[in-house]
Amino acid sequence: MQNCENPMSTDRLCACPRYLATFQPKQVPHFFTDVLVVGSGLAGLRAALEVDPKLSVLVVTKAELQLSNSAYAQGGIAAVLGADDCFDDHVADTLIAGGVLCDQEVVRHVIEEAPRRIFELIEWGTKFDQEGSRLALTREGGHRRNRVVHADGDATGREVMRALAQRVQQTPHVGVWENTFTIDLLTHAGQCCGALVWNRQHGKTLIWAKQTILATGGAGQIYRETTNPEVATGDGLALAYRAGAEVRDLEFMQFHPTVLYVAGSSRNLITEAIRGEGAYLVDREGRRFMPECDERAELAPRDVVSRAIVMQMEKTRHPNVYLDLSHLDPQHVRRRFPGIAALCAQFGLDITCDRIPVRPGAHYMMGGVTVDRDGRTTLPRLWAAGEVASTGLHGANRLASNSLSEAAVYGAHAGREASLEAIRHNDTFRALPLENPPVNSSGEPLDVSDIRNSLKSLMWRACGVRRDAAGLAEAAESIGRWCRYVLSRQFSNPVAWELQDMLLVAGLMIEAAALRTESRGGHVRSDYPEPDDEHWTRHITFEKDARRLDEFRPSGGESRSRAWLGRSVALQFTGGYWDGRSLHTDSDDEEEALLATACYEMTHHGAIGAECGGMSDDAVTFARLHGWAGAKEAGLQGVHRYRVIERRETERETIVVFRHEPASDMSPVPGDDKGKAPS
Repeated sequence: MQNCENPMSTDRLCACPRYLATFQPKQVPHFFTDVLVVGSGLAGLRAALEVDPKLSVLVVTKAELQLSNSAYAQGGIAAVLGADDCFDDHVADTLIAGGVLCDQEVVRHVIEEAPRRIFELIEWGTKFDQEGSRLALTREGGHRRNRVVHADGDATGREVMRALAQRVQQTPHVGVWENTFTIDLLTHAGQCCGALVWNRQHGKTLIWAKQTILATGGAGQIYRETTNPEVATGDGLALAYRAGAEVRDLEFMQFHPTVLYVAGSSRNLITEAIRGEGAYLVDREGRRFMPECDERAELAPRDVVSRAIVMQMEKTRHPNVYLDLSHLDPQHVRRRFPGIAALCAQFGLDITCDRIPVRPGAHYMMGGVTVDRDGRTTLPRLWAAGEVASTGLHGANRLASNSLSEAAVYGAHAGREASLEAIRHNDTFRALPLENPPVNSSGEPLDVSDIRNSLKSLMWRACGVRRDAAGLAEAAESIGRWCRYVLSRQFSNPVAWELQDMLLVAGLMIEAAALRTESRGGHVRSDYPEPDDEHWTRHITFEKDARRLDEFRPSGGESRSRAWLGRSVALQFTGGYWDGRSLHTDSDDEEEALLATACYEMTHHGAIGAECGGMSDDAVTFARLHGWAGAKEAGLQGVHRYRVIERRETERETIVVFRHEPASDMSPVPGDDKGKAPS
């Protein structure tokens, strides 16, 4: 592994308390629900609607029900719906945009299910634009076909959220708490058991839930220049990390190339669909520059266009470039983009003849909380869907309009699977013995808004469209200093809690960006301008409890070693092979420790329900020499399977219990017998 020693450690940057606020169970209200959904975007509401009607669902959102990144989506939802399109083409476009880091199985899973989810939205009342009796389809950057459905021209998200919110409000078993800030997830015995929330009516409240689904959106508000609404402060990432869940790919923030830039005004997204309809990008002299940068010109993927715009701004010494639609039919432009036309008119701009000033802005977090195909995180009883989750769909750069598709698909899966798990748990209505006592904090006053503004400016400067070692080191020093005197304090209001979440997430983003010494997708290092496939076709992963940095190849690639920092893992086996015996990562026997680590990795960090297969002696020997994937490729197949049935946490150790489950589909290897170690 190249350059794996990172001078910016999570210990220094992001040493934060387990809970941000003090609470005592006897002094706060309690609420019980079967399934808790945190967030009310497309993913959150879709998850809530999937839960079995026999169960209770509570959706908590820190603002109004329909205020989310989903509602701000202009372009549309990508899906294979045209007669000239096919799943393979959509898959290929997604993989190309993703910079080799996409999980191919996840990509196909989402793309093949997306049309079904769109027709589901139509059934629930969403009114997409049509051409005659067919859905109107447009094209965006990175797509080789017209496959993006849209609504009200350029207000797709708003229309989708209108229909979903209406359906949620008409669903008896789903409750909604608006204007409710989620301070922290509650955990006990290594499992998520609900959340600590706050609102003006009840103050702090402990919500106990059998299953919890995170759907909190992204973290664009960490940047000064952003398309995201005020609510997108990275809360879900911070909640999951503090609770012990795994997060990954935080260096990959997507910057949208075209954000309306009028000095002194708020930033507003100018949809990519406007370039899909034929708009040109031109510089201050009116010269079109994208054809020189990429053969796809204005329809290149977002990372390519954003870099090209920044270079052109530097070359011309001008704070922006322009979108030019003057060569397009004015009536079609006004009809297709009524929202953008009205927005620009507020600044005296007629989009049919005036050039629109634009520059890149933070738009979408490709990384997030690590989940499997059903939205299951590495923390038992916690699920995630939407922008807060890292599913493997986007890789290093999201293909335009794939986000709403992902939110609909993963929202449905997370809701269904969480529902099934909740049904298996009996009602207890019992508060667990959790509390967080007050700490002695400095009485020195703190200007929260000043730190927030400074953080946003710093992140834009040091971790924006382009990064380098010097800028990242500067950012690490500043964020580390802010963390030391902000994260240790206990506050009593959402504004301060948001700042703590933003600092935590920003610190992790800086660390990941400093570690990845290459350029790939949304992560561009001016000091390492080229991709490095040999060392960096892998993910960077953080997990607070284990205090480790994980790096591994995406689906289908060779597994890489992991560095364990300060935490050991004990694996215990019951039934069949290895009955009553164990493996330990701290074993003096190097081979045993290696086997233990490999076994744990194969089960998504010991998540309950995950499986690993057993190998013969020959397979194990071969794997030690050539890698675990190599044994299978060599035809050395396993003869048995283990399933995780229990996971326990102690102060320094994770204990995972496996049960032997014979697998008839696994062919035996001649000469194999009992007593073989799992891999």
